[in-house]
Amino acid sequence: MPFGCRLASRQIATAALLFALVSAPRAEAAGKHAASHAKSKPKAVAKACPVPKEEAPIVVAGGKVAMFTFTGDDAEPVRRQVMHLLKSKGMKIMTSLRPVDSAEQYREMSVALNLVAYIDGEVTIDENDGSATIYVRNGATGMRTASATVAADRHQLPASLGKELWERIAPALGQACTDAAKPRKSGREPMRINAGTPLTAADDN
Repeated sequence: MPFGCRLASRQIATAALLFALVSAPRAEAAGKHAASHAKSKPKAVAKACPVPKEEAPIVVAGGKVAMFTFTGDDAEPVRRQVMHLLKSKGMKIMTSLRPVDSAEQYREMSVALNLVAYIDGEVTIDENDGSATIYVRNGATGMRTASATVAADRHQLPASLGKELWERIAPALGQACTDAAKPRKSGREPMRINAGTPLTAADDN
């Protein structure tokens, strides 16, 4: 090989070696930088699902309510079904009272007789269709606080009430029990009422 060609080959080899030596630290540094960047990158944190709030339990056992006569056709079977439902929840029922004229009188009657609420209802029958609307009146305020209407075949209406009514009036009754347990402001002397006796097991048959 001519001397000039050998010299050129040696120069090319030397240049390639120097390029490799210079490039190696840069590549190593780039690799370390990439590894360091990968380690420092924060990992995505899965968001925890919010814990659902638990509602306060509805406590009505031992509470005493007054149940008035229901209005409408075939109202008595519906009324007795409502009485049976409330008794199954531990409530005491008084059936001998009549509605009064004002919220103040309801409040006074609830204090005198230790009542937490009043229940009344309306029943409507149209051929084979029936509906019943049940009202809850808070004893502490003397005001109606809830109503629930259930519609069904007239012969199945009491049974439908037994299945659907409780969950719709239970919050109002629970609130009435809570309100009745709070201290009440003293006013004039509570009215005295000859109210008879609460409903007995024999009356519910």
